[in-house]
Amino acid sequence: MDLPIEIIENFYNTDSQELWDTIEWERRDAPRRECWMTDTNSPYTYGSGMGERTYIPKVWHSVAKNIQQELTSLLGYTLEGCFVNGYEDERQHLGWHADDSPEMDDDRVIAVVSYGAERFINFRPRGHKGPAPHTVLMPSGSLLLMGTGMQDEWDHKIPKHSAKCGFRLSLTYRGIV
Repeated sequence: MDLPIEIIENFYNTDSQELWDTIEWERRDAPRRECWMTDTNSPYTYGSGMGERTYIPKVWHSVAKNIQQELTSLLGYTLEGCFVNGYEDERQHLGWHADDSPEMDDDRVIAVVSYGAERFINFRPRGHKGPAPHTVLMPSGSLLLMGTGMQDEWDHKIPKHSAKCGFRLSLTYRGIV
């Protein structure tokens, strides 16, 4: 099974520290910071049971909005939502999951733009157990495109990093149904 991703290095350059300092973060019971921005002004809910979280949209950060416009030029359509994860250091992470919430449009790619410390993203086919068969290193300013329908077949995670590292931001753009 081929991994349906594409990486574009040096996609959009910005001051990582300024972006980190000016995002309107939410702190919840999660090993990272989070923020939801959208053109539709609709809340975003993910998870289930005790892990379910709903986010009310924040005002678009100017850099996030500029990246959205660059993505629209590249893709030929707009991804209306951006969920930002902020990892303070090597210990903060995100477990196995798929970006498959019902409000997400599976017919459009998911675009992830990374800033700050290089971190790995692990991928595995849905239902696969054991070590991740695919690992990708995301440099600062790079774009990762996850193909249409990928979230039905694949899970991904941001593991804890084995070496000391600084903060990382992950801006994940999605189409909203």
